[in-house]
Amino acid sequence: MCYVALGRDQVTCLHDLNGDDEADFYECATNAMITSPGGHSFITGLDADSQGRFYFASANQGVCRATASSVEVLATGFRNPNGLGISPDARFVTSSVQEGDWTPASAVCQIEMGKNQGAHFGAGGPRNGQPPEPPLLYLPRGEDNSSGGQCFITGDAWSALKGDGNFIHLSTGTGSAWLVMRQQVGDRWQAAAVRMSGNFDSGVQGGRFNARDGQFYVSGMQGWGTYTPLDGCFQRVRFTGGGTPVPIAFEARDNGVLLRFETPLDASIAAATANHFAQCWNYRYSAAYGSPEFSVLHPGSIGHDPLEIRSAQVLDDGKTLFLEIPQLLPANQIHLHIAVTKERAHDVFLSAHALAAPFTAFPGYGAIAKTVHAVQTAPATVNFLPVKWERGEGGRELHLQTANGLQFAQKELRAKAGEHLSLIFENPDVLPHNWVLMRPDAIERVGALANNLIAAPDALARHYVPDSADILCHTRVLEPQKKTTIHFSAPTQAGRYPYACTFPGHWAVMRGMLIVE
Repeated sequence: MCYVALGRDQVTCLHDLNGDDEADFYECATNAMITSPGGHSFITGLDADSQGRFYFASANQGVCRATASSVEVLATGFRNPNGLGISPDARFVTSSVQEGDWTPASAVCQIEMGKNQGAHFGAGGPRNGQPPEPPLLYLPRGEDNSSGGQCFITGDAWSALKGDGNFIHLSTGTGSAWLVMRQQVGDRWQAAAVRMSGNFDSGVQGGRFNARDGQFYVSGMQGWGTYTPLDGCFQRVRFTGGGTPVPIAFEARDNGVLLRFETPLDASIAAATANHFAQCWNYRYSAAYGSPEFSVLHPGSIGHDPLEIRSAQVLDDGKTLFLEIPQLLPANQIHLHIAVTKERAHDVFLSAHALAAPFTAFPGYGAIAKTVHAVQTAPATVNFLPVKWERGEGGRELHLQTANGLQFAQKELRAKAGEHLSLIFENPDVLPHNWVLMRPDAIERVGALANNLIAAPDALARHYVPDSADILCHTRVLEPQKKTTIHFSAPTQAGRYPYACTFPGHWAVMRGMLIVE
């Protein structure tokens, strides 16, 4: 049952999911904001359109639009969104997702009103057996490990970078701002991004253009997974132009990438093929935490594919560069390193879900055959390794549950030395968890190994348990609302034996102690 309180300044909801019918949830979702016990289910990015409707994003409910009397869910499947953006005409709403389970990399997602409204962007697993809506743009972990909000360019001082609906994307993790350029191929939108600034003092999440001076103002704070130095920041970014051409538009074509700059290029630099580099890779959508970077040419093999740049063409307007890449394929990630002056180069990251018609308006054009490889969108099958402690005879029962906020409900368990035990482990939380018992004083060593396990392609199959002699026993990784039982004998020596969840990012806070007497 859902109780909605409507006041002058707020829409709130007390929601009791009693498990009766999933339809009740969605009926409620169209009428109110739904709170959540999830550790990452913050409500973020409150913004408004010209009609006075409010927009917000949460991992629990999705991207929503609120009026004085209702809340409409515009799209779902956002893992830990940390802000959003709205185009001036409210036709487009963007939001971010963070790398994790069912989210192969940090990304920016776009909802187009009346087109992909109601889409599911993947977090939580597939819906109705269908692949998720692809994001507008993926960004590699090293460039944006934790994404913030977006802001469409409206300031007059930034008009040179406005392009055809460009916006700024903020990275909370790296404290950076990115110029995002969009392309529509058929019904599919995709984007490219180039870093504008990487010097913010804290994890930037929200930004706005000031109508008075036309400049861009950002705010941020320290939090999960940011490399920035300060607890918070409020900073201004001014666009002053200069001698370095900046890309403001792109087109992924069947035979290469077209880039348009806001100022003329130096043809002696930009037209030299050897001054540029291109590579591509794919991600795998699965229940694993994130994804390794997979070859496009050899699906299932980890690695990047270098792309041959056959020619670099500076067009007659002096502001447009075409990189002829005959073997260009649709890919989750295409990385271009583009020299524009003797001292400066841009790294451009783009997601090419589709390629437009070949570009032919340059000397020496000729069609070159290639083999097309499909981008993987279906979830990968995981063959979990068996957990040997799930077999065997039962002993004295110990009960352990997870709790909200990355915690075990029972911080201590007790046993006698050598006692045979059966641990009944339940996960009522909204996140996956496991239970790993270790030798005394081993938790930091095991935790460091767990951190390194994130990028391993078989990490999920191994239940996110690293290979270590410090580990005495462990459970399988449990999805929310599941339980399991393992059977083991307590250590023969009395002492304090730590246990933790080694699911990525959890072990540092999700701990407890088995006290052996």
